Amino acid sequence: MRVLTNLGWPDTPFGSTGRPVQRPVQWLTGVSCQWADAGTGPMLMSAAAVLMPVHRTRSTPVTSQLAHYGFKVMAAETDQDRALLDMLDEFLIQARRQAQIIAWHSAMDDLHGLRGLSRSCQGHRHPGIAAVSEAWENREHRAAGTARCVDTALDLDPTLGIADASAAHRLTVADELLVLQHPTHAQLCYDILAEAGETALVTESLAAGALTQALMSTLLGGKATGRLHWEERDGCEGPLNLHELVGTVAWDQFPTLFTRTPSW
Repeated sequence: MRVLTNLGWPDTPFGSTGRPVQRPVQWLTGVSCQWADAGTGPMLMSAAAVLMPVHRTRSTPVTSQLAHYGFKVMAAETDQDRALLDMLDEFLIQARRQAQIIAWHSAMDDLHGLRGLSRSCQGHRHPGIAAVSEAWENREHRAAGTARCVDTALDLDPTLGIADASAAHRLTVADELLVLQHPTHAQLCYDILAEAGETALVTESLAAGALTQALMSTLLGGKATGRLHWEERDGCEGPLNLHELVGTVAWDQFPTLFTRTPSW
């Protein structure tokens, strides 16, 4: 499994009492998964989480130049890679209790697949997946001390897919990033890994697709909850460019997508 992150404490991304400085932060967390058909069932090819700080009571502006968010992306390196299921579960355990909002597009589809993989692990439990699945099924009755669950496929524009919803809300997503989120791309990556092909480019493209989709879910979730905005206000801002937003924070993790060092 390949892990890409900009988090200083990737195992405890929401905070730890062992850190020298602790400041309370409200976190909006976006999650995404990518799947392939392994012949005997679905395989989790990549998963990503984006952590974006938000204000408790007001909307926070987002710009490409001043992007501020953390991310953790996991991508399979073989056609039998199950380690990222465990790592995603560990993240969800923390996110359920420590994030204020979890945003996920068509979450129940992904969670259904994750529960199926968990059942196939011969008794190995995945409590984070189980707990978030239960929370998603009862989103109207959130337990005290747990994250609000926002499904951007249901709560923002129920008739739109994530790409169309992004366009409708003035998020510009380049075709080269959209294609990395398509199921056929994940399937192609699986086939290459199954044939023991080149892994570096495959895992980078899987990670980039997962990160972009998690970021899209984060932004749309922030829009749905009134915590984020980026539309033009007083002539200051226009559409938000996702390629720039990813590149500002993660350019060094994706050398194929971002071949130039940022100009600053």
